[in-house]
Amino acid sequence: MTIILVLGFLLGGNVWVVGEGTAYAEGPVSSPRGRTDMQSVRAGDFEQVVLAELTRRYGRPHHQLSLRVMFPSQLVEVPKGKLHLEIGEWSGGGRTGRRSFRVGVFVNQQFIQTVNVVGEVKAQAEVATPIRWLKPKDVVAAEDLASLMVDVPSLTHDFVLDFEEAIGKQVLRPLPPRQPIRKIMLDHPPVIHKGDRVMIEVRNGGLLVQTVGLAKAAGKAGETILVQNQTSGRDVLGTVMAAGLVEVGF
Repeated sequence: MTIILVLGFLLGGNVWVVGEGTAYAEGPVSSPRGRTDMQSVRAGDFEQVVLAELTRRYGRPHHQLSLRVMFPSQLVEVPKGKLHLEIGEWSGGGRTGRRSFRVGVFVNQQFIQTVNVVGEVKAQAEVATPIRWLKPKDVVAAEDLASLMVDVPSLTHDFVLDFEEAIGKQVLRPLPPRQPIRKIMLDHPPVIHKGDRVMIEVRNGGLLVQTVGLAKAAGKAGETILVQNQTSGRDVLGTVMAAGLVEVGF
């Protein structure tokens, strides 16, 4: 089933409809002077259809996307009828900057021509930024963050958009104020630190044995760390289950 998204904007009396990989205009399109059998496709028509497809593929609520069509700079004349613009596949994914898009022009469902549309794609996003220097191993708090609108190099960037994506995470490298935070700059903090007293659990079927241990390394939930059994004095490897809890295989 093809899901059709109707965009709520009107351009010169044209209602733009976007499907998967396609967009088309319904309604009257201006005719070249003196040619009652022809109509014109404008740069703005190409702009809207390309933007609609970029938004469908890569759009996110925090993004503001724009396109300035550089070519064709003149009107494209086609026979009169129901106009349909279809975007072909393109290279470059969601990157911004100067881009080229191949747009098929159809009238009354008949292919007329392919137009190579060249334009400058720009995108801005509202991202999370620190309001102070954050050092490695700092844990990000809500009061450390502010929003900032920045240009993005790609619609598939990894900047942190929502504060909740950063709050409670540990900083991996120095983060300067008013600079976008990338997701790879953060990680979940360890729930066990080196030197913590922990509970060691050994499970085998319905059997559960517990003893006190000493963490020899820090670890996040799911990681394997070395712990010392305080009863036997032996070092064993265990899986961090939660804060203060390590499970050792039987």
